[in-house]
Amino acid sequence: MHFPRLEFCTDNGAMIAMAGSLRLKAGQFNDPEIHVRPRWDLESLPALAG
Repeated sequence: MHFPRLEFCTDNGAMIAMAGSLRLKAGQFNDPEIHVRPRWDLESLPALAG
């Protein structure tokens, strides 16, 4: 079993916020309705320009 160092055990809220920021910057806007997709295939997501 492997346990990462405590410094790497943080909330991923910053990663989610950064991903949202990049999507907004790329002009990707969605309506406020939430669509849950368990096991969402990352290949189906549009690529971010950058």
